[in-house]
Amino acid sequence: MASKRVSVIVIGASHAGLAVSHKLLRQAPKASITLINPSDEYYFNISAPRFLVKPRSLLPNQYLYNISETFSEYPSGSFTFVKGLVTKIDYSNKSVLVATSEKSTTESDVISILFDYLVIASGSTTPATLGQGSLKLPFKATPFEDTRKAISEAQKKLEVAKRIVIGGAGPLGVELAGELAEASAEKIITLVSKSSSLLEGATETVKRTAESLLRRKNVEILKNVTVDQVQEDPETKSWMVTLSNGRIITADQYISTTGVIPNNKFIPTSFLNHDGWVNVDERLRVVEDGTSRSDTYAVGDITCLPYRLLSRVPLQGATIASNIAADIAQDARIATYSADAQKKMMVVPVGQSTGTGHLGRWTLCGFLVWLFKGKDFLTYKAPKFLRGKE
Repeated sequence: MASKRVSVIVIGASHAGLAVSHKLLRQAPKASITLINPSDEYYFNISAPRFLVKPRSLLPNQYLYNISETFSEYPSGSFTFVKGLVTKIDYSNKSVLVATSEKSTTESDVISILFDYLVIASGSTTPATLGQGSLKLPFKATPFEDTRKAISEAQKKLEVAKRIVIGGAGPLGVELAGELAEASAEKIITLVSKSSSLLEGATETVKRTAESLLRRKNVEILKNVTVDQVQEDPETKSWMVTLSNGRIITADQYISTTGVIPNNKFIPTSFLNHDGWVNVDERLRVVEDGTSRSDTYAVGDITCLPYRLLSRVPLQGATIASNIAADIAQDARIATYSADAQKKMMVVPVGQSTGTGHLGRWTLCGFLVWLFKGKDFLTYKAPKFLRGKE
């Protein structure tokens, strides 16, 4: 008689959820993985600054992939994909409730799935993704929304906009400003930085290089200034942007590149820190009221860990997969993760052919930034992340 499979539910099918699912399927033959996500497409959002501004620079099949197809290599019964949104975790019977449509009002639209182990990889979103006080730009996937349609609508609005204000001078703001300025010489781009430099947290050389590259593209840079208020005119659809220095800019579009919002509505509050992120220990087990749970893990953006970067995902996914696989096999070995053990990295293209960044203490020249990321915004790596092989 075949032994019963161990049920593992993974919530979220972005980079982190895919990494855990694939790595666990390869390491734990007794595991049955159920991957739950509100879209059946994997969205390689890292490349959004390029294809949102320059629609013909990348094809949709370079940043949108069918999720189920990538798991076809595994044995029957080892993997199930569920398109839906988790609304509740119920530990009384170790299950999750899943809404299978955006307006689930009947019992038939909500299903319950049991688990032995749970991995929370629900990630985060941004104000711009939700259209909160900003032009709606899909920097992240949105539950149940047609991602392709959201991308198309954003591309059209950016193409016709002449006057654009970008709030936030982190990597995303700098990348977006560079792409917009390069897309058309007729566009007037203003980048607003709350600090005295761009790319806060980068080395001084990288900060100065980013500013120089943008100024060469005629991007207006305002430093030590914050966006105090934004208001969209319901009739003209133009934006009035009020700055902390008293200046008011009327723009065709305002884009917020600041703020990160955890996707945590379904997560018990006892798992969360004061900012809404999931507490985890060195094994990436969820910490509830000071105690680590042996059946629940969290990975990626949703965790309280610093440096929410794509480069952190493979090692985090490997850590969780190793620990669950060892637990299933009753192996005493454990894997641990340390955010500080990985080198700090920032790679920021500024337009198609150059950029700046650093790996640890090493400054990256424009050619290396182009070679690693700028030429196609890492889409050459998307299939590897999709299959958990990065």
